[in-house]
Amino acid sequence: MTVSVFDFDNELQACAAGDYGAFLALYRQESASMYALALAMLGSEPPAQVVVHDTFVLIWRNAAGYSPAIGTARAWMYSILRHRARALRHHLGAPATDHSRRLPTLHFPDTQQADTGLGGSLRNLPAPQRDALLSAYLYGGSLDTIAAQLGRTAPDVQVSLEAALLRLNEAVHA
Repeated sequence: MTVSVFDFDNELQACAAGDYGAFLALYRQESASMYALALAMLGSEPPAQVVVHDTFVLIWRNAAGYSPAIGTARAWMYSILRHRARALRHHLGAPATDHSRRLPTLHFPDTQQADTGLGGSLRNLPAPQRDALLSAYLYGGSLDTIAAQLGRTAPDVQVSLEAALLRLNEAVHA
């Protein structure tokens, strides 16, 4: 069985050269996942749709500004999405964190290597660490804001975030 791996770096470089087909390939590859993240961050469909649209416009316009030295092409794309979502949330006057909203449940595919690598490490994080990390990623904010959303103390959240990031860093470098 042949496994095809999408090459974000090459497609983004092609976008920088004006290749509209490469742009469409990036859109087809990531738009659904980006929409899911935007929806989780913003809580409703119209703003999530706007953010995904704006993100892809910025990817097209700024592809030449991407450098592998700053991270992976995919991470660069998602950083644009997260920045746009936070900016729109701020512009709309929405609070950084809606304490009534629950964190989304993460679903992991069942594979033979389910407990290895980054995905396995994320799956195996204790719930307090995973929740702190997910809240920080989706909603951002200070430790106090994250702690209030999770009903915990800021020092507890800080310890959880540091432990989670350490475990994920170890998985990436294993």
